[in-house]
Parts: sequence; C-alpha cells; structure tokens
Amino acid sequence: MQMSISNRTDFTFVIYNTRWHRGGEGRYWNHIPYPEGILTAVLRKNGFTVNHIDANTNNMTEDELYNELKEKAGKVVGVSALSVEYRDSVHKTLEIIKRADKNIKTILGGVYPSISPEVAKEDNNLDFVVVSEGEERLIKLMNAIKNKSTFKYIDGLHYRDENREWKHNPRKSIGNVKNLDDLPFPDYSDYDTKKLFSWSQKYTQNFQFRQLPMTIMMTSRGCVYKCTYCGAGKDGNPINDGIKRRTPGSIIEEIKSLVKNHGVREIIFVDDSLLLPRDRIIDILKGITKLREEGYDLVWKSNNLDLRHIPLPHTIKEKKGKDDLLFWMKESGCYQISISLESGSPETFKRMKRPTNLEHAVIRLQEMRNYGFDEIASNFIIGMPGDTWNDILTTFEFADKITNRDQVLDYSLFSIATPLPGTEMYETAKEMEVIPKDLKPEDFYGFGKGVINTDEWSAVELQIKRAYEWDRINFPPNRPEHHEKIAKMLGITLEELKIWRKETRQNAGVDVKSADKTDVQVFGADERSKKFFDKEELPGLEPLRH
Repeated sequence: MQMSISNRTDFTFVIYNTRWHRGGEGRYWNHIPYPEGILTAVLRKNGFTVNHIDANTNNMTEDELYNELKEKAGKVVGVSALSVEYRDSVHKTLEIIKRADKNIKTILGGVYPSISPEVAKEDNNLDFVVVSEGEERLIKLMNAIKNKSTFKYIDGLHYRDENREWKHNPRKSIGNVKNLDDLPFPDYSDYDTKKLFSWSQKYTQNFQFRQLPMTIMMTSRGCVYKCTYCGAGKDGNPINDGIKRRTPGSIIEEIKSLVKNHGVREIIFVDDSLLLPRDRIIDILKGITKLREEGYDLVWKSNNLDLRHIPLPHTIKEKKGKDDLLFWMKESGCYQISISLESGSPETFKRMKRPTNLEHAVIRLQEMRNYGFDEIASNFIIGMPGDTWNDILTTFEFADKITNRDQVLDYSLFSIATPLPGTEMYETAKEMEVIPKDLKPEDFYGFGKGVINTDEWSAVELQIKRAYEWDRINFPPNRPEHHEKIAKMLGITLEELKIWRKETRQNAGVDVKSADKTDVQVFGADERSKKFFDKEELPGLEPLRH
C-alpha cells in the first residue's frame, strides 16, 4: 500500500534515465549527481529529510521508476536538468511522477529550465521552476511549502498559483551564495557510489576514463565569455552573471574526502573556466601533485578546456615548474586534454563572438605535444546562422590539417549548431528566418541533428556532411595506428569502432560499403539522401583540397 503524502520523506531527487532520450535513440551519459549531492547536503543541514531514486545508473524502465515512486517518493520531488539535450527524458520523468501521485509537488532546476523556462513550463506536470543557483532558493521554497506560505517573495521563482496559472518573481541575482567555500561537499550517502563512480559507457563520442572509480567536481561557477551559442553567454542570462571561484584549499579537501569515502582515483573537472586565473589553478594543481606524492592514486581531466587559456611559450617568463601551467598539468596527473576550438573560419568566430587566433592555437597544440600530452581532442561547431558553405568547409579543412598533417590533434568532434531557446544564436536564427516555423521544442535538442536551413545548405545536408567528415578526418586509411589509438581512447575494440563508424554514417543517410575506406569511390548514398549527392551546386562531397 502506498503511504500517505503526510508520512513521506520531505524531498526526493529523481535522476532521469538518459536512455529514454528520443525514445531510446541516441547517446546516453553517466550522470554523476553532483548538484543534487550539494543540494542534498544543504537540505539536510536545514532539517529536511531527503532520499534519491537513480533511474539512470540503475537503468530503470518507466514502469520500474513508477513503482519506485509509488513506494519512495517524497512530498516534493525534484529533477535537475543539466543538459538541454535530454529534455524529453526530463518531461517523461515528470509525467511518471505525477502519475504515481498527483499530489506530489514537482520542481525542475538546472541548465535547461534556467535558459528556457518558458519552454519547460509548457509541461502541465510541473509545479515550480528554480532558475540559476538553487541552494538558497530551494530552502526558501521548501519552507514556504512546509508552512503553506506565499511564494511571491522567492527571488526568480516560477510557480503556479491557486488557479494553476504561472507566476514569475523578478530575479534579483544569479543566487545568494556569496562564497562557494561555504557550501557543503556533495552528500552521496544514499547512492551506490561503487556502481555510480565505476560506470563506463560506450558509443557516446566521450572518452573513457583511465582510472575508476571516478567522479566530477566543479571549482568555479560561471564563464568569462559571451559565446552566442551558449546559454551562459547571453547578457542577463540566468545561469551566468559573472564567475565565482572556490579556494584551492577547499578543492583539495574535497578530493581527500572523495578518496577516503569513495575510493575515487580520477576527477573530471566540469568548470566553464577552469584555467582562470592562472595562479589559482596552478595552486590547485600543486595541491593535487602533493597528494600524488603522498601516495594518492589520482589522475584528472576536463572535458572543456579553453585553448586560449594555455600560455604561449614565449609568455612564460619564469623557469619551468614555477608558473608553467602545462608543467603542473602534467605533474598533477592530467592525461588528456579536451578543448573547444569550435571553428576554422575567422568569419564564423565573429558570429560566435569568440575571438580566436588559429595560428596561436596551432602553436599551443604543438606545445602540448612537446610536454608529452598524447591524447588531445577538440570540438567544432558547424552551421552557425550566417555561415556559408565555404565557412563550413574551412572548418573541416582546418580540423583535417591539425589532425592529419600537423598531427597536433588526435580526435575531432563535430556538432551541428543548435539554436537553443534562451541563447543569442536562437534570436539571430529567428531574425534570419532560418528555423522552420513548425519546429517543435523537442526538435532543438541533440547536437548531431540540424534544424537550420539556408539557401546554401540544409539541415539534412549538414547531417550527411558531418558524418562523412567525422569519419574521413579521424580515420584516414593511411593511418591504421591512429584508428587503434582512438579506439583505446573511446574504450572500445577496433572491431567495435569499425561497426560504430559504419552505423554512424548509415544513420545519417549514407550507405557505406566499407568501414575502412572513406574515399569517394565507395561513398555512396541510399535513396533518402542520394539527391543531395547528385546536386552539382553542393560542394565538398569530394575529399577536401590539400
């Protein structure tokens, strides 16, 4: 028998199953409940009871989540949407929660509702949206629910009134957390961390971890840049009003706690601006180096380092080891560098509001090689509003050059520009009328699928081109040893890699007869996409010029 709402736990966090993404299609990810862990610690510190249901790590079906909610759901259930890509998984979870008990109050927080609250609020199963930093806002909301008092004084809160109409309180700030060091470390006591921190996954284009157990950490909040494609970049955006940073001592103490309590051997830093300011990150890296010297078996990486923050060789004035960032990255156990070059076209950089000197970028990449980093990857974005076909080809050509000619990059990932509601790119795309008018909100999410159509190129053409160039650039027939290296980085066998490559191109509408060859002679097309290859005005389907 289901317990009455009055006898339940105050709050339940539900971790949605990312495999429900697009009906089970596409990639899934290992969701480390880092923000949920901090919020759990904050809630418990303030006297609230909390439990968790992890549908992702446990790969629950919808029915299994429903049954779990019937038995364990609290009076209030919260979901944190860290990626807009999994919007449909989020809303499926909210529907299951309300189906389990319509009296449960539902709260949605995280990146997606913060940058696109109006889209999120279309869901009738949602009662509250907490934007920006949630720690103090959530406590105020929980106290208001407990005391049955008004919600109208909670800064930035979206809530339904007694008539189920949405109200929105003005947002005065990103949040009231003045000092990140004041926040408690994440509370993972309810989770099976042995399973949670040791879960690897395949076929996601994300590299595998070198050492398990692993977890994520954040040393700062906010970003110093205003990139048009990012939710943090838009002026006045709820998720970025500046940058806050934790002290190096706080970071080292949290790492010690993770090792002691959970046996962690690898840290993934998820900051937007990890390498700034340089003296702070060097102090952190010196601290990690000291732990390693004391016997801690630790390595680390970050999935989003900004290459512009790596110093050029001639700017390092002190002797190696004192203020040399790359030296301390290597000494502290950084084994892989993932950066976001984003483009090879100067004109595209202008549209992104992302000033980048490509000549300096190559110098920095070469310097990383000189320091012994042999796993370097970069993401690129194609199809920005205003991009010409030449801009797109230029990006592929640049990626090809630094991967196969200069050999300072090991792996190139290509994302199709996605105009997420709440970003400057979305507003630009609307003004240019390059987004289909009948596009549904869920169609915006998924960075391998195009939505923009222009006179020069279409969304479908970009999807086909992306699949082809990803394969051609990363897996040239004359570098079989490179195939083996990437397979190792991805944590799969060479045979699995071949199958994945073939399926990737076929899923984009391309019939590839040989997984080991990418030359145009075997690069055919099925009936769905053949017309695009037959178009004389569509350049770039032949191997790029050298």
